[in-house]
Amino acid sequence: MRHPLLSGLAALALLLVPERAAAQWSARLALEAPVWVETPSRTYNISQTFQPTVDVLGSFFPWDAVSLDLELRVGIAATGGYARQRLQIGPGLTVDVPTFPLYGRVSFPVQIEDGTVLFGRVGGGLKVMDWGFFRVYLELTVDAALAGEGVSAFDRFAINAGIGVWFRL
Repeated sequence: MRHPLLSGLAALALLLVPERAAAQWSARLALEAPVWVETPSRTYNISQTFQPTVDVLGSFFPWDAVSLDLELRVGIAATGGYARQRLQIGPGLTVDVPTFPLYGRVSFPVQIEDGTVLFGRVGGGLKVMDWGFFRVYLELTVDAALAGEGVSAFDRFAINAGIGVWFRL
């Protein structure tokens, strides 16, 4: 025997999901870590130090597949006697075609802790699980220092890997 309330709720869910998938706002939360880093004084990788960061992105989609982002990145720890990643905030742009499993992004975060440094960040990811309004993704990014206190252009590089969740609001 079928319950009429369950049928009605299922029909309502089918009507709402496509609308949520076409939302104009999104929020992402990721945990990432540098896999390889090169600075003028040293080069190291994830086997020498684990430096996890929390990456939070808020996005507005003025077009279907392009979003304007605001990124906040906070280092939470470091092992092996290394310093944790410093606080960064900055604008970005993401290209995400909803029906395609990959996306790409570029951002210009500014380190605002322990000196000011402008970075260029280019990355992309794979949507591992995509329900339209909720996604789980894997991401690789490359960071390069562009300018700042005690920094020459392109003298610091990092390759980062992360996993996150993405909500379309």
